[in-house]
Amino acid sequence: MPGWFLFSIAALVFWGITGVTQKLSTNHISTEFSFLGFAAAFIPVAVLIGTAFRVDLNLGAGVFLLGALGGALNGLGALTSFAAFEAGGKSSIVIPIVSAYPLVTVLAAHFLLHEQITPRHWAGIILAPVAAWLLSRGESGEETHR
Repeated sequence: MPGWFLFSIAALVFWGITGVTQKLSTNHISTEFSFLGFAAAFIPVAVLIGTAFRVDLNLGAGVFLLGALGGALNGLGALTSFAAFEAGGKSSIVIPIVSAYPLVTVLAAHFLLHEQITPRHWAGIILAPVAAWLLSRGESGEETHR
């Protein structure tokens, strides 16, 4: 089994559990406080990486800024997912919707990086928002709430 696959499975498990813990936290504390805990948890992880691995800090400003932009966008995504939970979103609905973010990546890669999208990819791009809409509907066809 390739190493990237094992890392992908680990990410799937970590992020899957995260969806439940984020919902549990916003049931008891505010979006803002939940996000501060989320952000604070990155500090020991960053210290561990910085001490356990050799990190090359000889990067150009552009590369550093791209990394920082990725981190800021990740943080904004987490913040808005916490807000969705606090506003009454169910984790079984919010997480599948926000986890469809690769659609944005695929479209951006197509238009900005000129990567090819096959008919099968287009089918997924079209069906994923339909699935998100169906998940957000209740038994009677009305939007679901807490």
